[in-house]
Amino acid sequence: MRTSWRIVLVHTITFRQARQWVPAVLAFGAFRGLTDGPLAVVLVVALVTAISLASAVLGWWRFRYEPGPTAIVVTRGLLSRSVRTVPLDRVRGVEVEAPPLHRLLGLVRVRIDAAAGSVQADEEELVVDGLPPVEADRLRAHLLVRRTVAVPGEGEQAAPAEEEFARFDDRWLLYAPLVGSYLAVPLAAVGALFRLVDELPRRWRPDLGRPDLSDTAVLAGVLVAVAVLLVLGSVVGSALVNWRFRLVRRGGSLVAVRGLLNRRHTELEIDRIRGGTVTEGLGMRWVRAARATALVTGLGDAARRGQLLPLGPRAEAWAVTGRLVEDPGPLRPHPPAARRRRLVRAVLPGAVVAVAGAVLTVTSGLWWLLVAGVVLAGLGVPVGLGRYAALGHVAGPRTFSVRSGWLVREQAVLQRRAVVGWQVQQSFFQRRQGVATVVAAVGAGSGGYRALDIGAADAVPFAVAASGRWAAALSPEPETG
Repeated sequence: MRTSWRIVLVHTITFRQARQWVPAVLAFGAFRGLTDGPLAVVLVVALVTAISLASAVLGWWRFRYEPGPTAIVVTRGLLSRSVRTVPLDRVRGVEVEAPPLHRLLGLVRVRIDAAAGSVQADEEELVVDGLPPVEADRLRAHLLVRRTVAVPGEGEQAAPAEEEFARFDDRWLLYAPLVGSYLAVPLAAVGALFRLVDELPRRWRPDLGRPDLSDTAVLAGVLVAVAVLLVLGSVVGSALVNWRFRLVRRGGSLVAVRGLLNRRHTELEIDRIRGGTVTEGLGMRWVRAARATALVTGLGDAARRGQLLPLGPRAEAWAVTGRLVEDPGPLRPHPPAARRRRLVRAVLPGAVVAVAGAVLTVTSGLWWLLVAGVVLAGLGVPVGLGRYAALGHVAGPRTFSVRSGWLVREQAVLQRRAVVGWQVQQSFFQRRQGVATVVAAVGAGSGGYRALDIGAADAVPFAVAASGRWAAALSPEPETG
């Protein structure tokens, strides 16, 4: 089966296949002696567009996808042909997205998460680009047919009931300026604008003059303008990504829909969810905000596609996570040795600077370095205490949880069946202080979740309580019986 021919227009306009040819075209033009005049620009654009059109036509003609009863087969490639087969029972999730140009032409793009059929990490998904929405829905239903529920005594399959898990509140956009990833959006936009202005001919550049930054009023105005730009840009960026976010359960699937310009429809299989994480940045903790993510086996780009709540109140993030993963209970604090280790690590850099400053104060009169070192060492105390306060672990009847991080605090709640192995790590200093780091290896999320600096005597009991008695093999003297 072929995709719609209209995808040729999309790939031609976006230069998808021809991007790699642009440097070659520019080099050829320079070799032929083309100048930087308007005629040269028109010729280069025409040549690149022609190459883009030819590449798009050949790519569309050579692309095939065949959804069979047990597997989907995707064939692609011009000179080097690639045939990839993925069993349907290996499909982890399906995402249907509609970028602006696709929506204009009545097309969508289907991304299929599959932990099979590829030896490269960047090819964990199949992409079928250029389907009409009706055909995309038909393909998605075919790939996720295992999740439909048949009605006894009837030949047809009933549509699963829909249960809403979460809905994005527009007031939550006010959290965006406290999230680093959303602040990066206006910074990138400003950088791109300055680069564009720098590339313009001098006669087209706006003459803004040179502001006198030594003037306090001018400097304050610039800082206020930058702050307003960052705040508004982060809010707009969050709105573009999370517009009308909605998370629902349909039968055995979890469906998330979001996006203003690029509308995304992500569907995950609930049976493959092995846990969840609740993440709180430093700024987010000030206003009790958080984001929730599902840990799904074999899911690529889990930070985005596994999102249960992209941004919202902490209570809402935990409520959504609790509907999928059982709460194991309150976290247990780590031993005092863990607090000492974090205080030493946080205070040590400032103490080193202070010692160097004391020496230079006597020899060279650089007293300010001593003051800076004392201030840094003093600031290290609350930082170390904050890092210690973020630590915690607990094992419940069916789930367990670990937490760590200071700038970005993350607490993971995992099912017992998610664990595929354990590792106990002890450095020389950890052995001296009687603590250890226990790593739970899982087939979802980042692949491993650590309980940092728990008591060495508690390492094996925690692993046994979190997964089963087979974890007792971690002990140098395994228990018998």
